[in-house]
Amino acid sequence: MTETPVVLALSDVQYIWPGSERGLGPIQADIPQGRWVGLIGPNGAGKSTLLKLIAAYLTPNAGRITIQGQSIRTLSPAARARLMAFVPQTLDTSFDLTVQEVVELGRLNQLSWRERLGFSGRGDAAHIEHVMAMTGVSHLAARPFTTLSGGEAKRALLAAALIQDAPLLLLDEPTAHLDPGHALRFLELIGEMVKSGTTVLMAHHDLATVGLYTDTLWVLHEGQIAAQGPSGEILHSDIVPRIYDAPLVAIDHPRTQRPLIIFP
Repeated sequence: MTETPVVLALSDVQYIWPGSERGLGPIQADIPQGRWVGLIGPNGAGKSTLLKLIAAYLTPNAGRITIQGQSIRTLSPAARARLMAFVPQTLDTSFDLTVQEVVELGRLNQLSWRERLGFSGRGDAAHIEHVMAMTGVSHLAARPFTTLSGGEAKRALLAAALIQDAPLLLLDEPTAHLDPGHALRFLELIGEMVKSGTTVLMAHHDLATVGLYTDTLWVLHEGQIAAQGPSGEILHSDIVPRIYDAPLVAIDHPRTQRPLIIFP
């Protein structure tokens, strides 16, 4: 039986927040191909920091992070963009580009300089149109990015990330600012990508969402992975109410039988 390849591996990763004695790690974890991992934990646990370390926005003080066996520190920005796409929690709305141009930038990361010379080819245009339609931003193509609402901007950045076709997708609160309809369609889209082999690490505050969609959870608490395992097992254990210091209870969804977290 062929072993599923590991896409992301963290080996003794540590990071100290500037001006503080607190930090992350050491963190030891990995994600096999085609898994959807939810990253949960209280505010300040370090979820966004961990994603930024993996995305090479921050540099760890110690340890090693690899994607498909390659250290992220040895890869060029273009090479990293071909291996992972990152949608951060906060949005930079300072660039003066249209939505179409923002999405196209995501596609350019996947191309060599030779391919970029012919970037406007029919195949690329069709792919861009398809992803923009899936994320509900086709009608915004000509709008300046700086004029978008929070939800519209988030969907445009999601489209730019998805169009990279990277094997690893990092998402930091991806449905923040989205209305329920767009959030549901986005999560269903991610589910289809996972079925096709994409690996996803998603930080999320909504414990109902992570229970319904992810297959694995990492529980981050005080800079450490306090628990990791199948989503159902983690959410039905006592770790969740303990780290959130709240009387949370897991029940099974009446239709899907996936775990839901509720207040009793």
